[in-house]
Amino acid sequence: VTTDPELKEEEEELYHYGSMKGNDVGHASQPILNKVERQAMVDEIEKKERSMVDEIERKSKSREEAMMNEMKEESKSREEAMEAHNEAMMNEMKKDERNMVEEMKEESKSREEAMEAHNEAMMNEMKEEKVAMMNEMKEESKHREEIMMNEMKNAINTLHFELVAVTL
Repeated sequence: VTTDPELKEEEEELYHYGSMKGNDVGHASQPILNKVERQAMVDEIEKKERSMVDEIERKSKSREEAMMNEMKEESKSREEAMEAHNEAMMNEMKKDERNMVEEMKEESKSREEAMEAHNEAMMNEMKEEKVAMMNEMKEESKHREEIMMNEMKNAINTLHFELVAVTL
């Protein structure tokens, strides 16, 4: 029979106590215990064993609670870190979105200004062409008028010569 190492000391004390007890006649002492003494020893051993088991259970429960608290704290810390990370990512995404919107506005404004400049240039070109066409038409009209005037002068001169010729 093997004995629990923690109970070895108690067993040795009991053995020693039992071997010291003997009859008073001078015979060699024998490790004999009466029933009451044995029961008292068993009760004492059980009491110490219960006390040790209770202590072990208490320490185990305390360690378990400490580990659970530590796990809760670690979980809470990880959760807070994840929330902070997610919030930082959301802020970064919002910032990127604002930057993209600003870039799009600037590009749109730039295209609009370029389009307005192009339209203005086309309008100016059309005005210049219109002025040139008007000048050309005026010149042509003036030229035709001069031709008609010359033809009329020639016709009047011809009539005038014919009249002079008839009257003479």
